[in-house]
Amino acid sequence: MAEQGSTAAVTRWKELQDAVDFVLQQFEASIDFGLLTFPADSMCKTSGPQVKIGPKNRKAILYNLGLATPAGGTPTAAALSNAARSLKDVGAKGSKKYLILATDGGPNCNYLLSATPACSCTQAAASYCCTNQPAACYAGHTCLDDAQTLQAIQDLHDKDGITTFVIGLEGSSEYKALLDAMAKAGGAPQTGGATSYYPAGSKTEIQTALQAIAVSVISCEIDLQKKPDYPDKVLVYLDGKLVPRDAGKQDGWNYVDSSLTKIMLYGAACTKLQDGAKHALTATFACVVI
Repeated sequence: MAEQGSTAAVTRWKELQDAVDFVLQQFEASIDFGLLTFPADSMCKTSGPQVKIGPKNRKAILYNLGLATPAGGTPTAAALSNAARSLKDVGAKGSKKYLILATDGGPNCNYLLSATPACSCTQAAASYCCTNQPAACYAGHTCLDDAQTLQAIQDLHDKDGITTFVIGLEGSSEYKALLDAMAKAGGAPQTGGATSYYPAGSKTEIQTALQAIAVSVISCEIDLQKKPDYPDKVLVYLDGKLVPRDAGKQDGWNYVDSSLTKIMLYGAACTKLQDGAKHALTATFACVVI
């Protein structure tokens, strides 16, 4: 899902489209994608998704991104709820599901908030609303809707099993603390970076963030469903080539734990599985024929 927020320049919107195009070309064979842009008008309305989640959606996603114009408020909580509804019935029960929230500002669409005595602001001048600078804050919908947005992300994670990644586009840096909290609530904070969310102020940074997220959702862990009768005689193949078992868990495969019901690929095999191309991963089990 991507925000068409008012602070994003048209050139930045084109850079977002180019980055999305690049990543979809790399990963659409291995990941099903969809699209929901928000807002649906110049204020706070949401709709969608514009593209329902499914395979080979690159052309449809790029077409709908091309129709969008950066403008309007930032109804993040409502957009998350809309996106989640389209995710809940996708895939098998218990399958992992993900949202990527890309925003260029803070959430500011909640008419139930009070604008007095002052909006919840991150800027020094309390007389101005941080999501409507430099105009004074006269209506609750221009206040920072932090609590409702955080709760929506937390509920998606805890109640619906939906993980949310957060990308902060250019214009979102003043909301760093909130975006960090959103990324943590979503269950997928960035590791090894200066922030928990993915800061992306350029085409290259957007592309890098999307690639990192895509790689992270392609798991190298395979569920065998049950313990093999002969665990030492299991053979694993990737694209028809034997993957050696590696007890050191560095380059090959091994069981995850003593239950022997899951295996993990390591090293080159895992890297190949996560490269975005379509792969065939199989395992054979020894059995006794009577």
